[in-house]
Order: sequence, then structure tokens, then C-alpha cells
Amino acid sequence: MFISVILTRFSVLGGFLEVKVLATNVDGTLTDPEYKLSLEAIKYVRILEEKGLPVILVSGNTLCTLKTLQRYIGCSGALVAENGAVVEYKGKLKILGNGMEARKALEKLKEKFGSLIVESWTNPYRYVDIALQRTLEKDKILDVVLGFSGLKLLDSGFAYHLLDKNVDKGKGLKVAVQLMGFRLEEVAVVGDSETDIEMFKVAGLKFAPANSPQNLKNIANHVTSKNGGEGFVEATKIILGEKTG
Repeated sequence: MFISVILTRFSVLGGFLEVKVLATNVDGTLTDPEYKLSLEAIKYVRILEEKGLPVILVSGNTLCTLKTLQRYIGCSGALVAENGAVVEYKGKLKILGNGMEARKALEKLKEKFGSLIVESWTNPYRYVDIALQRTLEKDKILDVVLGFSGLKLLDSGFAYHLLDKNVDKGKGLKVAVQLMGFRLEEVAVVGDSETDIEMFKVAGLKFAPANSPQNLKNIANHVTSKNGGEGFVEATKIILGEKTG
């Protein structure tokens, strides 16, 4: 069963939008204030799936992490990992970026800052993106990254990411939706980070939890009254036509 959402409820022109897929960020969106998975959010992921709306997980984390979450959460949509650089659906794997410059930049950072550069334990499992713990000021990392023309620096609030400049969550979501046989305008998204901005730009319907940065809220169709996992539940209830009070 597919759910139709009236766009004017979100102050957007265009009549009716048929939401057929929901894509959600993970950290800060499906989690509680302690960044543990929100059980209520997981409950609503399963409700969406039961009603025929597949859920896509989108994250800066690794593909293997998302595949594990997908299995235990119970969602069936594509996976968009490494901030859009890696997409997988039913065994079809798409690598959208190149990790060579990120690895060169990592070595440069280690040369300059030594032990102050702390890699994420997930880096051995990454195809493109390099993640670093936030042990240095962002500007110091950025000074090195700017020396690599094909590279950009992302700050998810959880980690710094060295990423191919041509990759973002919006491009990853586009590939994911194509693999699933849907159109971007049929996708509702929920996200809480600046790394979700490009994903918001391409999706049909956008929800930002209350804990989101202002520049993400500015392009959302709806900003929830609650944070994190509770905000995700609120967004899901709106899609399903349930009361949110």
C-alpha cells in the first residue's frame, strides 16, 4: 500500500505527492540523545515496511555497518554508505567515488600533526571515504585538504570525513532510487546533519528533526518539534496520517 501526502500540508505547491520510499540518515536521526538506536524509531521503520514503503538507510558510516543495521532493524531499501560514495541494493554494488586523494591527504595530515590525527576504526572497511575522530580544529584539517583539488572535508558532528569532491548523499540517493525502480520525487527523506543537505535538495519531501542545523531546516518541508529518533517518529506519523501530538 502506498501513502499519498498532501504537499500543501508542508507549504509546498504541487497538489499531491505519492510517497513510495523513505530515506533516513542514521546517527542523530534514528538515535536517542545518547546516540543509541531509538526503539520507537525502529518500530516505525517496521510499520513503514509493513505498509509497503521500503526504508533506505543513508550514512557516513561503512557499508558493512549499514548491512548489519538493515538486517536487525528490518528494512528492505537500498543502502547509501560513506556519505553517498557507496550504494548497494540486493547485491548490486555501486562505487561512486575515488579514495586515492583521501588516502594521500591522510598521510599528509599524519606527517603534519602526528598522533593528533586519530583514524576511525572503520577505515579498513571503507571504499572511498576516510573518517577521522574530531581531535583537531576543523580549520587545521581543512588547510591540508585544500591542497588536494579533488577532495572535500565534511563534518558530520560525529567525525571528519575526507571525501571525493564529486560525491555526496544526493548523488548516492539518486543511484539508490534508480536501482529500486523509483523516482526521486517519490522519496521522503529525514536527516539532521549538514551532510544531508544535498540529499534534501533532490528528494520530493524533506523532514528535519528539531536538532538539525538551521541551513538544513531552511530547505526542509517540515521541521519536527522533537529531536533525533523522536523527530523521526513524528515525521513518519505525518507520512502515515497519524496524530503527532
